[in-house]
Formats: sequence, C-alpha cells, structure tokens
Amino acid sequence: MTAGIFAALGVWTGTTFPGNKDNPKGYFEHVILREQVTKGILAAHGYDPLGVQTLPPRGFNPKIKFNHSLTLRQTIKVFIRDDGYMPGSSWLYKGPKMSLMWRMYDDAFPDAIWIVVARDREGCIRSCLKTDFMVFHSADPSFWHTVAEQYEQRLADLADTVSTYHEVKTDDIIRGDFSGIERICKAHDLDYNSDSVAEFVSPQFWNSRAK
Repeated sequence: MTAGIFAALGVWTGTTFPGNKDNPKGYFEHVILREQVTKGILAAHGYDPLGVQTLPPRGFNPKIKFNHSLTLRQTIKVFIRDDGYMPGSSWLYKGPKMSLMWRMYDDAFPDAIWIVVARDREGCIRSCLKTDFMVFHSADPSFWHTVAEQYEQRLADLADTVSTYHEVKTDDIIRGDFSGIERICKAHDLDYNSDSVAEFVSPQFWNSRAK
C-alpha cells in the first residue's frame, strides 16, 4: 500500500507485479529487480528466495559481481534504465526481502531514503494467515512469530545504520492519517497531494483482511 501511494504521487516504480485477490491494488514490486536481483542473490547463497524458510544471517553482506563485472548499483541502474526510468526523477524499489540483505543495498545506495512500513506483529500474522502465498508455508501462528522476530531484528539493525530512515504505520494510513507520508514528501521535495493518497488507499481491502 505504501509503495502504491508513492507511485500515485508520481514516484517511478517501473514494471511491477499486478494485483490479484490477495492484493487488488497491486504489489508495486519491480519484476526484474525482485526476481533476478533480490531473489537471485538469496538463491545463489543457498537461502530461500522467498525469504521465509531459510534466512541469511543478520550481517549478510556478500561482495558480488553480476555477469562477472557489474556491481549491484550498476546492475540495478541498467535494469531500471532499460525499463524506462529517466535519470533525475525520483524512483523507488519496494521489496520485503530487502530487509534480509539491506546492507548490500545500503552499500550500493548510501544516500537512499529508506521507508519501513510498520504494523503490529499480531495484525501482520493475521494477514499472512489469510494470504494464499503466505499460508502456503505454514498455517501455524507460532511459525510466523519466529519469522517476524527474525525480520524485526534486521529492521532494527537497518534503522540504527542507514543515513536516512523513515517509518510509516499501516494502521495510521488505513484510518486516514496521511501525515507520515506528507512528512516524507516535504522532507525530500516530493510532490504531495492528499486527494491522490486518499483515492489510492482503499480501507475496505485492509479492514477485511484485518478481521
């Protein structure tokens, strides 16, 4: 939802995964970056590319080259350029699995603006258990508590390390409080339009999944 809001405000996202019954508005995850870069890195190092069953250690930060020569930064720039990105405009990459390898992305883009979407763990787990591609891994809430703890540890490390960090609360947005989004836009000279945000946010989808 948060990535979709920024896309609605004009931030470039490129070719992303379309919506389905689990997420009608769309996923706003760049197809190539997710499949070939993020998931590719995890799989190449022996971890679950879906970021659930086997996770890399908290300090995961391998020094790798793509196609034997390109750095992570160079590779991403090539992919987004080929997808139509125009240099000089704002762009974003949404990826939950980035929190498993955030050190690599931080090294590649030290001036990046990091936006972490926060939600209470119980609500997040309820959502997982209602989502087909998540409950596929396990229908046991205790399993998801363990996974959530691992992600929370890495996000805490991220928050303490990166140069520019913002947190957005999902529950605030669903309630119609867009102040967190507005603060980020004002801090980084991004266009903000409350009508565009309100038009994109569809509380009925979120409320139905939260029950």
